[in-house]
Amino acid sequence: MTTATSHIGQPNQPRTLWRNASFMLMWSSVAASGFGDRMIQLAAEPLLGVKEVGASGAAIQSSIMFFFLLPYMGMTLVGGWLADRVPRKWLMLACDEARALTLLVGFFMAGQLASTAAVPQEHRWKIFLIVALTGVFAAIFNPAKQSTMPQIVRSSDLQQANAVLAGIAIIASLLGVIAGGPVVENLSVQAGILIGVLAFGISGMFFAFLKIHRVKRPAEIVTTAAKRSMFTQTRITASFIWNHRSIRNLVLMNILFWSAVWFTNAAIAALVRHHYGIPLDEYLTHKSMMLGMVGIGMLIGSLIVVGLKTRRESDLMMLTSVVLAAVAMAGLAYNRSYAMGLALALIIGLFGAIFLVTVDTLTQTITPDFVRGRIFGFRALLNTVSGVLVNLAIWQLPTDRADKLMIPALATSSAVLGVIGIYGLLRSIPRGPVDQAMANVLWRVNRLFVFSWHRLELVGTHHIPKTGSAIITSNHTCAIDPMIIQAGSQRTIRWLMTRAFLFWWAKPLWRIINPIALEFNKGDRGRIRQIVEALEQGDVVGLFPEGGLQRDKRELQPFKPGIIMIARRSGAPIIPTWIEGTPQTRHMLWHFIQPSRSRVVFGKPYHLDENMEPEQALEDLKNRILELKVKS
Repeated sequence: MTTATSHIGQPNQPRTLWRNASFMLMWSSVAASGFGDRMIQLAAEPLLGVKEVGASGAAIQSSIMFFFLLPYMGMTLVGGWLADRVPRKWLMLACDEARALTLLVGFFMAGQLASTAAVPQEHRWKIFLIVALTGVFAAIFNPAKQSTMPQIVRSSDLQQANAVLAGIAIIASLLGVIAGGPVVENLSVQAGILIGVLAFGISGMFFAFLKIHRVKRPAEIVTTAAKRSMFTQTRITASFIWNHRSIRNLVLMNILFWSAVWFTNAAIAALVRHHYGIPLDEYLTHKSMMLGMVGIGMLIGSLIVVGLKTRRESDLMMLTSVVLAAVAMAGLAYNRSYAMGLALALIIGLFGAIFLVTVDTLTQTITPDFVRGRIFGFRALLNTVSGVLVNLAIWQLPTDRADKLMIPALATSSAVLGVIGIYGLLRSIPRGPVDQAMANVLWRVNRLFVFSWHRLELVGTHHIPKTGSAIITSNHTCAIDPMIIQAGSQRTIRWLMTRAFLFWWAKPLWRIINPIALEFNKGDRGRIRQIVEALEQGDVVGLFPEGGLQRDKRELQPFKPGIIMIARRSGAPIIPTWIEGTPQTRHMLWHFIQPSRSRVVFGKPYHLDENMEPEQALEDLKNRILELKVKS
């Protein structure tokens, strides 16, 4: 899956998210909205008779989600269309206030209808109507929210901002789930609904204070769009998605994931009700705890993405996370322990959050602003179609069979999701800058590791030539130096290794990285000849002129003279390189394990001055490397 270069960015926005007032208002409002949605959904369950003997928890859960999602089938298109035509912040404000009014009606309705725990059968359509109206405004709200994010944060902060937003929303939703069950069970249904009214009413007002960066759109696009009807623009949006492979793949993966989520949601209700030995009068509390574990996992996953602070190799991270989430879903289907179920729910949430954040960020990044709202609206429509169909099918199952069928349904959906994720990995990961598939796999995995765990920053990567030989010479700080330098090169760098360390069990790795295997018994001249031969073949060779690690002090050690002889005999240009910020410890294993903020600066290539004596050339190289330290 390929990605395009980002065209979005807000140069006037604060450099840190936590100083961005608009972003703070956005997550505060979205958090309150998520809390309100969970309160109405939990309050609906006892009104629909979930505690009645013989009732199906999966069927009632799915009926609520069916009516909540049903409006999305039309209103997401309306929401996307409106998000591209009217001020987005006022649209979000109106949606939240409308949800508050809808729940206020539900508050009074619940008091009149439910003298007992459940609403009489002939009046339950009114509960579904309240849920559906809440879904209407949620459907309009979401495309506006997604398309607004690139207008209030810098493009470089977008993935982190999405992760923070998801994490905060999850916390709020989690609080709604964990607190909502006991509130509805121990106080009253009306108390739960009233809390939702306050959440929507207060949060909506925050949007009035958003400062949104206006993106200047070409006049012909604005004029043409104004003349087209919503349905014509929807057809054009569908065509846009279909003709852009990257966006199409992201949309399809999102649909598949959410389809599996709906089965998981219903399966949790079935497992809690029938397989974990939970008393019926404790059903809501324990189901809320399991859903809460999903939420905690999503929070952890969001925090992980926040900590990574990189969008590089996002497709690798996205596909890996969806495969691991699918494995956890399959485990949940076959597990019969409530404690293990809680752990699996947490894992599902963790990898699910990583998947969703990376999908949203990639979609926001590669989608033009003038069509972004409609793209997210159309994507929400497709997600909803799958959600409506899944929940409708579960709802309409015979009551005595619905819960039993959820387990094989979850196993099947997780298997499909996992197979497609693995297929995506097998198709995507081998693609890269070099001809060998396994070399590309290793290159991408290495980049994901050093960019995320070691917070790698690269400067001057354009100095590495696309063709021809070159010698990368750098200070040697720790064991990960070759990895972080390789992450900045589109070409495989051949590093020097003593043949004695080419262990037989690592032969597949040696074939990929193709090191220059040196023999000690050949002497300096023999070893230099091997390196020169590699350069004469047009390879890029990596050398550490110090000849050893800077274990105790980060000071440049004396250079070995062989580098000058190699450069003169091969005629290859030298690329001086500076490394800093890597882990500083004597134990090499900790160089990999200890996180860091590493930085690599590649200098301008140069050829040795033939008039310089070897000592002068060596001193000149050392000075060029130290100059990069000063510049960095």
